[in-house]
Amino acid sequence: MQKAILLLLVFIFSQLSAQDYEFGDVSFKELKETKDDVFGEANAKLIYREIEFEFGKVLYVFERIKIYNKEGFNHAKWEINFDDVESLKAYTHNLENGQIVSVKVDKGSVFKEDVGNGVEISKISFPNVKEGSVLELKYKVRDIGLRSINTQATIPIKNLFVLLKNPYSYELKITENPLSKVDLKVNQKPYEIRYRGTNIKGIKEERFVENTDSYLGKLYIEQVVGKGKGKLDDWGDVAETYNDWLPFGQELKKNHFFRDDLRAFIDDSMSPMEKAKAVYYYLQERMQWNYNYSLGSENIRASYNDKKGSVSDINLTLTSMLRWVGLEANPLLLASVNRGYVLFPTVKGFNNTITALEIDDQIYYLDASSKYANFGEIRNAFINGNALIVYKDDTYKIVQTSPTKISKEFSIVSVDLDLENATAVGSLKSRYNDYSAYNFRGKYLLKSKDAYRDFLTEEHPKLTPSNIEFKDLSNGKKPVTISYNFSYKDCLEKIGDNIYVEPLLYFGMYENQFNETERLYPIDFRYPYSKTITININLPEGYKIDELPEPKKISLEENNASFSFNTTQVGSVLQISYQLDINYALVNAGYYDSYKQMFTEILKTSQSKIILSKK
Repeated sequence: MQKAILLLLVFIFSQLSAQDYEFGDVSFKELKETKDDVFGEANAKLIYREIEFEFGKVLYVFERIKIYNKEGFNHAKWEINFDDVESLKAYTHNLENGQIVSVKVDKGSVFKEDVGNGVEISKISFPNVKEGSVLELKYKVRDIGLRSINTQATIPIKNLFVLLKNPYSYELKITENPLSKVDLKVNQKPYEIRYRGTNIKGIKEERFVENTDSYLGKLYIEQVVGKGKGKLDDWGDVAETYNDWLPFGQELKKNHFFRDDLRAFIDDSMSPMEKAKAVYYYLQERMQWNYNYSLGSENIRASYNDKKGSVSDINLTLTSMLRWVGLEANPLLLASVNRGYVLFPTVKGFNNTITALEIDDQIYYLDASSKYANFGEIRNAFINGNALIVYKDDTYKIVQTSPTKISKEFSIVSVDLDLENATAVGSLKSRYNDYSAYNFRGKYLLKSKDAYRDFLTEEHPKLTPSNIEFKDLSNGKKPVTISYNFSYKDCLEKIGDNIYVEPLLYFGMYENQFNETERLYPIDFRYPYSKTITININLPEGYKIDELPEPKKISLEENNASFSFNTTQVGSVLQISYQLDINYALVNAGYYDSYKQMFTEILKTSQSKIILSKK
């Protein structure tokens, strides 16, 4: 991990900036090139990316991209994550009849888009893009305070140059993403830092990764703050900074406005856990989240009286309440998934505050802004690597947000075989617990049963569900129960006197999602879970079992996961038992091959057949 602390003086920037490429100076060689010498499979590449950033003042960007084939055409539509773009110039260059023909991007091809929360971005569509085109873009943005600069892209970068300057003499902490594989050469001078890179691979997209940007090559830039120390060396500095921040530390001291409300249902005869749950469910029921994320609060009393507020308004209130009833509660700082992992001491890396409650050496994460989260559950967006508990005395604790409790899913299925129509007709009843229930509520609580029906038929086109019923969908304290009837076509086939039946019906796998030859990033299941399915097939009259799929029992090393499959005949009923246990939310990439082998066996079981023959 490359770290640097800058204390730079104001200086006049020399035009001799060691620029490798000049805008508009596209060569015949670049236009004639049909593939890269290192990244031969690339559909497009960044020939050059240059970024110059004067902290707090201005950002300059110059990029040149090569399009090799039609699959690379999507890279001719660029997004600039700023709305206030100046001096924008963009061209498409092509080789036509031995001559370089350049087409300027006109104003009609540059437009702004509102991406929510009052944020606008600029979008550019390049004209006349062909196989072999070279695209160029440069622009500047003023009065900007970037958190990070990307040193990697979705396509390869042949040459990268980044210049960081500090004209206002701020103290800056610059950190390379320690999870990235990008190797940069660094040249630190009295007034600047330069980074150079060559042949940088494009970031690889992998399944079971919530945010690939967490592994992207980037430089994190943060202004050092806190009591004039001029440093941000450890998490203690971060904890102290937050406790000294009025919208955080001062707001936590407020408790007079809710005391009478709590006295109405809290007394000394209650256990710590009883008190905690009573306070949590009371505030959760009272408050309405206003869909704003935040770290501090302008006034938790006003929020409490209005019965609505941001994530931190509600949870700072919760922390203060739990402290007032005598419990060890503290604010928990975390970053949402779209912000990326927090990997080193930082103030700006976090964007949300919830509550950490400690009872009997166990830590519970509480988010009363989430209306239907059970005690100890947090929303999916907050399951994102490290979080920071901030104590009153400026001490701290680094904790992991990934759940450890196994969420259970149970399904019981009863099936009759309609031989004439080659259809399985039956009923299902499922029960989801913990995070499985929480996520189901998040998807369907505010939607109709038709939305769930649409989901089922989209996932399984041969399935026709009916009479869908939900139970306890709006009660976060209980499991969710789902039931429906169904018909499932083409799951059985009659050949001669034999009938061939898919043992797992539509509960099996259609493909193995663990199909990569190489895994770079940890496997993120979001939460541990156990899925149990029992299928009872009523054998058609006049038929007997001739052949069954082989039973299986697989356990991965270090109790990572397990899979079992078995069949049992009880009279005229064939009972099929399926169980899949994923015991850890986040799994090291080194276990990928083991998971791949296990899911290969699950796929084989899904594709196997039960063979019935006439008696």
